[in-house]
Amino acid sequence: MILSSAAGAEDTALLVDTIRAAVGRTDPADGRSERVYRDGPVDHDLWSVLGREVGVGALAVPESFGGLGTSYATVAAVLETLGAELTRVPVLGGVVAAGTLARCPEHPLAGDLLTGIAAGTRIVATVIPGDGLDSPGEGILRADDTDGAVTLTGTVHFVLDADIADTVLVHAVDRRGALGLYAVERTDLRVERMETTDATRSLARLEAAAAPATLLTDRPEPARVRDLALVALACDSLGVARACLDAAVGYAKERIQFGRLIGEFQAIKHMLAEVAVAVELADSAVAHAAWAIEEGTDHDLAEAAAIAALTCGDAAGLASATNIQVHGGIGFTWEHTAHLYYRRALSSSVLWGTADDHAQRLYRLATGRSDREGGTPSFEPAREAATALSATEA
Repeated sequence: MILSSAAGAEDTALLVDTIRAAVGRTDPADGRSERVYRDGPVDHDLWSVLGREVGVGALAVPESFGGLGTSYATVAAVLETLGAELTRVPVLGGVVAAGTLARCPEHPLAGDLLTGIAAGTRIVATVIPGDGLDSPGEGILRADDTDGAVTLTGTVHFVLDADIADTVLVHAVDRRGALGLYAVERTDLRVERMETTDATRSLARLEAAAAPATLLTDRPEPARVRDLALVALACDSLGVARACLDAAVGYAKERIQFGRLIGEFQAIKHMLAEVAVAVELADSAVAHAAWAIEEGTDHDLAEAAAIAALTCGDAAGLASATNIQVHGGIGFTWEHTAHLYYRRALSSSVLWGTADDHAQRLYRLATGRSDREGGTPSFEPAREAATALSATEA
C-alpha cells in the first residue's frame, strides 16, 4: 500500500478491501482469461458495482460537485488495486477527466460532467495531448467557429475508453492559433475500437468531422493533463508489478522441481529479488508523484510524472515477464492470467510515451531546457509504440 502512514490510511485500506471483495465476486481470478476474450475490454457488471455502488468515480471529484475530494494518496491506492486486479472499468480515465475538469469549474458543463463522474452515471474520456501544441496534429484537433457555433475536425488514435464514453475532452486550436479545451459528445464523433495488445483495456480511434463542441476554457493546461494521465497510468502499472511479484513468489513457494521448491534455487531468488527492488522503487516514485499533484509546483509534477512513468513502466515490464518465466509452462498458456498482465504492462509502457521519451524529458527538466529545445518527443505513441499497442495474437 503506498503512503500507508498518511492520515486516513485506515479508511483507504478499508476502501481497498471493499474494492477487492467486489472484484472477487464479480470478476474472480479463476476464469478471468476466458471472460476477457469472451466479453471484451469492458466489464459493465463490475463497473455498475464499482461506479454506482462503491462510488470509486467520486474519489477524485471535488466535494462541491458531489464527489469525495479525497487525497491523491487514496486515489493512487485505488488505481493500484484496480491495476493489480486487471479490472476492465473506466476508472483511470475518469480520474484524468476529473482532474482536468476540476481546473475549469466555472463552466456549467464542466460542473455537470464532474457530477456525473462522481455518481458513476457518466463516462468522460480525455484525449491526452502531445507536446506539439502550436498547430493541429496528433492529439490536437482543429476548432472552427461559425456564427457562434463551434465545431471540431481531426482524427486521434489510442484514446482510452472513448468507445464507451458519453463525452470526450479534447484540446483543439482555432484559426487564430489559440488553444482551448473542448467537450464533445461521443455521438457526434466517429468512434472505432482498436484491436490492441492489451485485451483488458479499451482504446479507440476518434474522427471528428465538423463535430459540435463546447469550449470549456480558453486557458487550458495541456501539460498538467498529460502529467495527470502519466501518474494515473503509473499507479496502474505499480499494481500490475506488485501483483506479478506476489504471484511469482507464491508459485515459487509451492512448485516442486527436482525434489525441491523452486524458490530455493539461487537463480529464482535473484530474479525475484530484482523484481522486488524494482517494485519498491516504483512505489516510492508513485508516492512522490501523489505529493507533487497535491502540493508540488508544475515543475515538481512534471518531474515526478516522468519519473513515475519511467520507473513504474519498467517495474511492470520486468515483473510481468519474470512472472511468466517463474511459472514456466503453465505461465505460457492462454488459460493463465500471466499473459494478460504482460500485455497490459507492454501496452502501458508505450501508451503516452516510451521510456526513452520520459528519460529525455527528465533530462530537459533537469537541465532547464524547454520541451521544444533539442527536438520534441511525441507523447502520442510513436511508430514503434503504436506497433506494440496494436500487436495482436499470432
